[in-house]
Amino acid sequence: MKKPLPIPKKLWKVMKITFSQVLLIFLCTSLAVAHSTLGQEVLNRTISIRGEKLELKEVLHQIEKEAQVKFVYSTKIKSGQQVSLNATNRRLSAVLDEVLKPMDVDYEVIGNRILLRKSKPQPGVPTGLVPQEVNQPVDRTVTGRVTDENNAALPGVSVVLKGTQRGTTTNADGRFDLLLPETGSPILVLSFVGYLSQEVPVGNQSQLTVTLLVDTKALEEVVVVGYGTQQQRDVTSAITSLKAKDLRNQPVTSPDALLQGKAAGVQVVQNSGTPAGEIFIRIRGTASLLGETRPLYVVDGVPLNNFGGTVLDAGGQRQSALADINPNDIESIDILKDAAAAAIYGARGSNGVVLITTRRGKSGKARFNFDAYTGVQSVTKKLDLLSGDQYVELLRESLTNRGRNPLTEFPFSEVTPTGTTTNYQDEIFRTAPINNYNLSVAGGNERVSTFASLGYFKQQGTIIGQDYQRYNVRVNLDYQATDRLKIGTSTLLSNALQNRVANDYSGFSILANALTRNPNLPVRNADGTYSVDPLNNENPVLLANEILAQSNQKRVISNLYAEFLILKTLKFRTTLGIDNLDDRQERYVPSFVLSRNGRAEALAVDSDQFTWVSDNTLTYQQQFGDHAVSLLGGVGYQKSQSNFLQAGGQTAGSDIIKTIAIADPYIPTHRISEWALLSYFGRASYNFKDKYLADASFRVDGSSRFGANKRYGVFPALSAGWRISEEPFLKGSRIVNDLKLRVGYGVTGNQEGLGGDYPSLALYGTGRNYDGNPGIGQANIPNPELGWESTEATNLGVDLSILNNRIGFTAEAYLKRTNDLIFERQLPWTSGFGGIGNANIGSMENKGLEFTLNTINLAGAFKWTTNFNISFNRNRITSLPDNGRLGSDFIFKLPDAYGVEGPYSIYRVGQSVGNFYGYLYQGVYASDADVPRIPDPENRITDLYERGVRAGEAAFLDVNGDGFISRADDRLLIGNALPKHIGGLTNVFSYNSLELSVVMNWSYGNQIYNMTRAALTGMIEDLNQSTEVLRRWKREGDITDVPKALYGSSSVSGASPTDVSSRYLEDGSFLRFRNITLAYNLPTPLIQRIGLTNLRLYISGQNLITITNYSGFDPESQNTGGGRIPSLGVDYLTQPQARVYTFGLNVGF
Repeated sequence: MKKPLPIPKKLWKVMKITFSQVLLIFLCTSLAVAHSTLGQEVLNRTISIRGEKLELKEVLHQIEKEAQVKFVYSTKIKSGQQVSLNATNRRLSAVLDEVLKPMDVDYEVIGNRILLRKSKPQPGVPTGLVPQEVNQPVDRTVTGRVTDENNAALPGVSVVLKGTQRGTTTNADGRFDLLLPETGSPILVLSFVGYLSQEVPVGNQSQLTVTLLVDTKALEEVVVVGYGTQQQRDVTSAITSLKAKDLRNQPVTSPDALLQGKAAGVQVVQNSGTPAGEIFIRIRGTASLLGETRPLYVVDGVPLNNFGGTVLDAGGQRQSALADINPNDIESIDILKDAAAAAIYGARGSNGVVLITTRRGKSGKARFNFDAYTGVQSVTKKLDLLSGDQYVELLRESLTNRGRNPLTEFPFSEVTPTGTTTNYQDEIFRTAPINNYNLSVAGGNERVSTFASLGYFKQQGTIIGQDYQRYNVRVNLDYQATDRLKIGTSTLLSNALQNRVANDYSGFSILANALTRNPNLPVRNADGTYSVDPLNNENPVLLANEILAQSNQKRVISNLYAEFLILKTLKFRTTLGIDNLDDRQERYVPSFVLSRNGRAEALAVDSDQFTWVSDNTLTYQQQFGDHAVSLLGGVGYQKSQSNFLQAGGQTAGSDIIKTIAIADPYIPTHRISEWALLSYFGRASYNFKDKYLADASFRVDGSSRFGANKRYGVFPALSAGWRISEEPFLKGSRIVNDLKLRVGYGVTGNQEGLGGDYPSLALYGTGRNYDGNPGIGQANIPNPELGWESTEATNLGVDLSILNNRIGFTAEAYLKRTNDLIFERQLPWTSGFGGIGNANIGSMENKGLEFTLNTINLAGAFKWTTNFNISFNRNRITSLPDNGRLGSDFIFKLPDAYGVEGPYSIYRVGQSVGNFYGYLYQGVYASDADVPRIPDPENRITDLYERGVRAGEAAFLDVNGDGFISRADDRLLIGNALPKHIGGLTNVFSYNSLELSVVMNWSYGNQIYNMTRAALTGMIEDLNQSTEVLRRWKREGDITDVPKALYGSSSVSGASPTDVSSRYLEDGSFLRFRNITLAYNLPTPLIQRIGLTNLRLYISGQNLITITNYSGFDPESQNTGGGRIPSLGVDYLTQPQARVYTFGLNVGF
């Protein structure tokens, strides 16, 4: 039996520098939390401001930065008023008195916010503020409360009776009261900085509850870019930014799963339903053939090891590189989609860049949050399989059709009808629990701010034997050591433990064996032992329970930074980051597993990758009247080291001891590798009157991976924006709030996925023994000319916001051309080698359109917002080297599985990647007369009929008409795995404290090669089949598309029914309701009585509904292949995604 996963007594040892960081973090955390920020403390802070005729809003902005406070005020306070100041190290209270009193503005400190409101007139003193209309009767009082979308009180909101100057502002609890006339139809106008104004008809109500919506134009939002941030309104490149509120409350292991349906141009595919399984992200198409196609992930400035390999056979599924990151810790995810945005990452940016920023502390008292959910998972579909008796009948028929006698031939004679039908899907699938708990605290004072979190995630898989647990500790610290020096860190410690089972095309695959095993047998015999199939097919329940396959993955992602303010406009920043990933795996296959033939096998792997990166930058920012300039220059160095050790053997003395200390050891495998990157980079930004924008960047990368003659690459970028809405002819428009045109061009590179860290060098292998003596030998031909894959990309974009920012629209058009594709160059065997594994000899392009629409459909008590995105990408290979007889075609094959030929794909000039290559299936010959004949009086051609093809056999197109179905001449492009378009739709409905969100995503026009169906309809082995074969051809004249049962895969036509053909191609289009969540925020007055600041309850459903014509388990599940070429669109008996129901809560206190 599988032993339970051990819970570690302590986390692993890490480098000394990490210990120092953690010690510093917890010391400063205790200081920050212990320090209570009271109003008087805020007013005692000292600030320095000098200037003549400064606008009030500019003065307040400078105070916010220096005193670390936030001002809130209504639009009635004229922020354009001018003031002159000469304050040096003065208390905040004194500066506020000097600035605000002459303007008749009072202030009140609430936590770390300062509320500004117009001064109340003194009795008997004439004033021009809110004059009363003495002839207008005042008969009633209206009270109300104003909140934001999270039900938090909004102080300082202006509440004015429309058409008059009568009004008031809300207090610290967001409440107000106002005298209104009894007659007429009074309407209140509510306005607040940063929120959309709202008109509320009062009618006969005496109490009002109003929710103001954030100004969704997002022009002041900050987005993360390479080595810095930018205001959203100033962005001139293609960047999609998602905030924490867009990502919360979804039961996923890895944060990349949160992107599904959220960003135009970003295809997110969940490859399988295995816990912590890889999420494959493709940004604006495929930019490489043999190189890496996954994006670069950067977490808090640290580029991640994109390593998720399943070393010990699990069928080709990779583990997610982001599974160690707690989604609850994420503040934002920014996706750099075009080269203008990604070029500053140079040699790693051609597949796009995903920047993940985690949460940080803010000045104020400690704020605790507890997030938890619990739920259940189950598969949404099971396949229809033959019963026990039907299986026996089919097996005997297939043997008989081959001229064999199943009643006398051993071991088939042992298979007899029993009346038993075991559906092994019911035995291996289960309803599995999923749980997540996360506790965080954020707080700080004027010097220190900290965010810390503890997380625990546990998920059982929907297949027995699967289990995943993750423990997380995160601490993010920012410490203002002096007025000029700021230091900090972001540190994640993660420990993940996993019980795995084999999947996909593995011989030990639990799902594959459950689908194909003899259903004529029970799982266990009457005495409790596992039943044994006389045909030697594995028992999937035995495999799941008795094969030990465990992984313990430990990870540290950490950085330490320091910022020094050299001048007010010049800042130096240095960062040291690490990503240390250690994965220990072990597998034990006991001797009683049939395929082991009585010899147990034990394997163990220790694989680790350690990457460190040092970046040093200078940033200059200055405003010259209407001109704003920002300059950044930097130098970086990155080094990665990996160590892989595998040992094992077979023939254990006992199945009790499941270690590699067994009788017959294998030769160990040990690999040590490293690579380094030296970089120089810079960026310049220019802004004139918020109307004309320009950005330029460059990066020079030198990589140890490339040849001596091509070691350095240069990656420039340039983009510009024109805000048309600031032009006189459009400025002030009541319809158009913002209109900006963008254009960008840049060059990025790719240095990943080269099959190793030394692709340009001559490598030598051991074991080249001669005459009994040990030796080594050269394994490849070096290529000193090997360089980067280089992608040039142009992007055109338009951003439009209209109708008081209730409708936002973005359109993008792009063209990406990748040159110097790394590909195999064939050589004559006289050279001693078949070819050069890596050479720059191909090109490819991607072009596409993207559209995003954000709308506020309804505002008020009932709110409805929508986000819609759709994207179209077309891929085309434009050049490849000559491949002899095949011209420039390159054909590659994927693994076979369970008696079925693995699919072929082809790279062909003028075509896209993802093509399926095989025979065109034309059905079944109903009668002998249907077998095509070729008139041949001279008897020179042997046609299909003469070769022995008869009724009931599969019919394939004979492309060249030679009477024989051959691989060389009769295979065609039969389909493609790439979608015509992808998209997402998110709707959020809310009424008072209730909120309903519905997230959908789709893929349209892609095809799937259904290897699961192929294995279940082949009828060529002793495997169970699907009920589809019940309509197989049995006798002359049968009209069907399922051929007759023939044991064995040979065919006189030249093509077997299970060879790769269009028979197994299906439409993979789908529309999926990715997540539906219903949430309720308890009223603030109620929860404040028990000391809480917020309490949110929710129920959520993941993958509730999938609309598709695909006959398999899941149109989204795919296998990514075990080699350099991903198997796009292939369902390799892959575990489907689960439907998940969860109940959760968010508590703040």
